[in-house]
Amino acid sequence: MEFNGITEALDTAKTYVLGRDPHADIPCQEAFISWRHAQIHWDGKTWVLQDLDSTNGTYAQGRRITLATITDGAVFTVGDAADGVQLRFAGAAEVRGDANEASSLIARQLTVKVKCGRGSRRLLDRVSFEAPPKSMTAVIGPSGSGKSVLLRALTGHQRNAKGKVRYEGHNLPGSFAQLRHQIGIVPQQDVLHPQLTVRTALRHTATLRFPRETDAAERDRRVDEVLSDLKLDLHADQTVTTLSGGQRKRVSVAQELLTRPSLLLLDEPTSGLDAGMDRDVMRLLRGLADGGRTVLVVTHSVRELELCDKVLVLAPGGSVAYFGPPEEALEFFGQDTWADVFSAFEAHSGHDWAGRWRESPQYMALAAALRTPDTQVSTARQIAAPPKPPRWTTQLSTLVSRYLAVLASDRGFIGLMTLLPLVLGLANTLIPADFGLRKPPDGTSNVEAGTIIASLAISMCFVGATNSVRELVKERAIYERERAAGLSRSAYLASKIVVLGLITGAQGIVLCAISLAPRDLPSEGVVIKGTPAVEMTLVIMLLGFTSMMCGLVTSSLVKTAERTMPLLALFSVAQYMFSGIAFRLAGSPGVEQAAWLAPSRWAVAALGATLDLEQVLRPQDGTTRPLATDPLWQHTLGQWLIDTGVLLATTLICYLLTIQLLRRLEPEPVRAVQATPKCWPR
Repeated sequence: MEFNGITEALDTAKTYVLGRDPHADIPCQEAFISWRHAQIHWDGKTWVLQDLDSTNGTYAQGRRITLATITDGAVFTVGDAADGVQLRFAGAAEVRGDANEASSLIARQLTVKVKCGRGSRRLLDRVSFEAPPKSMTAVIGPSGSGKSVLLRALTGHQRNAKGKVRYEGHNLPGSFAQLRHQIGIVPQQDVLHPQLTVRTALRHTATLRFPRETDAAERDRRVDEVLSDLKLDLHADQTVTTLSGGQRKRVSVAQELLTRPSLLLLDEPTSGLDAGMDRDVMRLLRGLADGGRTVLVVTHSVRELELCDKVLVLAPGGSVAYFGPPEEALEFFGQDTWADVFSAFEAHSGHDWAGRWRESPQYMALAAALRTPDTQVSTARQIAAPPKPPRWTTQLSTLVSRYLAVLASDRGFIGLMTLLPLVLGLANTLIPADFGLRKPPDGTSNVEAGTIIASLAISMCFVGATNSVRELVKERAIYERERAAGLSRSAYLASKIVVLGLITGAQGIVLCAISLAPRDLPSEGVVIKGTPAVEMTLVIMLLGFTSMMCGLVTSSLVKTAERTMPLLALFSVAQYMFSGIAFRLAGSPGVEQAAWLAPSRWAVAALGATLDLEQVLRPQDGTTRPLATDPLWQHTLGQWLIDTGVLLATTLICYLLTIQLLRRLEPEPVRAVQATPKCWPR
């Protein structure tokens, strides 16, 4: 048997196993290969190829097989009929696979226009280039020349992008969902949780991205390999926040290398780094290209361009000013340094740099190379089916575990979440109430009872919304990258709901225990007859959960975490105004209907039903106070169920709205990531 240059005589008494298992006789590390994919054995008369119930199948002569005899010269494919790993059997098995071989990235006439006032402005203007296989291409240019826009346009993440992008002969934006496991994207902003250690962060990433059948031992082995390859093994147990800028960038690259991508796209990986770290990162990328990957890096730095095979220079306005070998670029511009080139861009902003480039001999050579027929798409290799992503429950448990680890390391958050219900509960005890939440024995009204439950409800609204109002927006960059890699949208949101829901529920118990302990309560409720305090606590916990969901809606709406604070204040004030205690809502057209949207309205109503608030507020002499009656306060089980049922319905609406808002933030190629398999929850 011949494999990777090692020749071994076939033994008829031995079974040869092919798969991702490093102990397999024929190890193949491509993501679409199963752990134990297929085997070859002697049945006494001939050699037999047997599929081991693999995910993507074993093929002979283009047909998927379970068991087939093979003879000398037979060719079979594992992983995909057209784009898998090929093996030729000739008394030996020879891997001829090129499934993981890097291929050219070709962009043609990429153009991006955005509305600007009454007109439009071009961010990219007919950009064309080709990044050869196993090469490193740098994209440089002055600020505002569209470098980051180009990177997003290549994968379809940039809205309003027009033109063609081909990778392995396929339309990359249109096939992103199928090709995503071959593409690594390192955005400018680190998509890391700084509170985690390097090893822990990579383990969580591996669990979320590796195929469903991958076990923990294999994931850990791959994490160790990447740590060693990028010289991060000495820093594996350090938290990300303690690393230098260059080391953090290495961790970002390590996340993408876990799945062995053949195309690596990086946006400003050396931004903010000193000259030494800049060199180290660029040398790292050079090594990745030499190792068989196609690397495209957007950078402001020009110190290490000699490490690149090609350089793409974008002029102001997003047009191509040069594309070719870096050693010929300065001569092309007639300048001595790159600083002079960028100064010329600024000094001659009206110059037609793109026209100068299109008239050059270098452009003529590039145009001829890019002049390939559109029929390339129909003759391109079929895309192998992407590996099955982890199960929804696996993603949820991983995300919950990671989120708990992040919160546990944030002492400030833990302190705030602990103190908040304590302080608010103690503040509620300052409200004077001689008769607590009971009706006075002399039959007069207990006005303070309404103030107490309103204060309790508004406090819980504030606590619940505070817990969640920043949680989605502060992780947006992390979510967008993980979503593009196959993360389930609903699993991500569910992990937030589970963890924050438990925290909010515990805070509700503490808040009620402190606020209600010194108060006299009625002897009976409407659900839990003998212990109305428990019934009220359940309502407060549900109110906190609903407010937390409202906070998640807010967090998915805003673009920056700073914008959440004014909205949190507005939310809290609105809960007081529409609680039904500040002023009478029943019978106020328009205002009453608007109050239906406020969770505090229904929580106060449920508390009022438990306490029989109408009787507590109504004087015995028969006079009627303006706030003494409200149809939502009826002391009946049916009314209590209606009040709490609306809170539950509001929670469900907030969940559906948050899911849609998260989806709205995603570019079209990412929305299609979850289309396969259809049985997997979104």
